[in-house]
Parts: sequence; C-alpha cells; structure tokens
Amino acid sequence: MLVAAVVGPANAEAPDEVDQTLLVPTTLDSSFAPFVCKAKQTGPVCTGERHLVEGWAPVDFPCGVPVYGARTEDRWQTRYYNAQYLNYDRWFRSHDVDYLSTEPSGPATATISANVRFREPFAVPGDDSTITVITSGLLYDIRSSKGEAIFRAVGTLVEPPDAAPTFTGQVTIDGTTTTYVDALFDTFFTDDAFVGWVCRAITGG
Repeated sequence: MLVAAVVGPANAEAPDEVDQTLLVPTTLDSSFAPFVCKAKQTGPVCTGERHLVEGWAPVDFPCGVPVYGARTEDRWQTRYYNAQYLNYDRWFRSHDVDYLSTEPSGPATATISANVRFREPFAVPGDDSTITVITSGLLYDIRSSKGEAIFRAVGTLVEPPDAAPTFTGQVTIDGTTTTYVDALFDTFFTDDAFVGWVCRAITGG
C-alpha cells in the first residue's frame, strides 16, 4: 500500500519543516516550482506561482493565413496534503491572455482570455487519476480587437475523471446568450468550433 510507505512528518523533520521528497504524488518539480511548503496541523501546505510573458512566434492555427501569437500568464497554486503526506486537494487562480495576429510581431487582431479559479479535489488522496477539476469564472473570451466577443463562457465547468465535462453558466456566441445548467460542455464547444471562432477573430471574417 502506498500509505504504508509514507513516513509521517513527525519522524522525518522538525514540526515546522516539510520533507518534500515524501509528498505523494511527488510533482513539485512542475512549472510552478519552486514551491514553498509549510507544516500545518492537518498536514503540509505547499504554494507556488508562475508568471510567463511569451513573445511573438508562429502559432499552428489552420486559418488559411499565417498566424502569430504572444501570451501572458499569471497563475497561483496551493496544494493540500494530509498527515500522511498524501495530496488531497489543489486550488488555483489563473489569468491568461493569448494575443493573436496575422503579422509576425503584431499588433494583436484577436485575443483569447481566461480569468478563473479552479480546484482539484482527490477522491482518493495521493492518486492523481481520481481528481475532479472544477473551474469557475471566465473560461473563454474570444474576440476581435475591433468588436465584441465572438465566443464567451462564464460559469462553472466540472470535469470528473470518469465522465464527460458538464457546464453551468452563460454562453454568448455572436451576441446571443444562452444559459445552461449541468449541460454537456460539447453541446456548444468543440475543437472545430473553437478553431472557427479564433480564425474569425484573427482575420475579421
């Protein structure tokens, strides 16, 4: 059993320290590193953040014209572990913007924005395969720099490990807003539809 192989914090470190090598799963080497971990009464709590600014570069969007993109990304993450050092929940904040253009160095003719909070509770602590992702806020805002959003989704998206994603909230497509309750996400969002909206925003089509 995985639990039996984990040494409790009292045997490994001083009360205010956390031996990160004992954490399960051991994924603190992600792009959010370095993490800061603190021992709490309920178990370790680890925090990390990521801030990226990516310059203009070619983007693989099949829009019939060359597409270039730049990106800013601000993300914060908190991971919660129990007394056995098993990860049982993760909380995130994320504000991302993709800038897109038909010119190699811009200016942007379209943007894709997201501003969300999401969490990943574990059904089985320490087992990544049992995570449900629950995302709330502005999931997508795809718009031309010259007009209103072509596609905008605001609400809560639930992605279980063993079922299709469902959405509750409001979706606006070309100025028409529809309210959904526990609807399958692919009712209105597919890969082909996404590419179509983005290409329209980029080219003004």
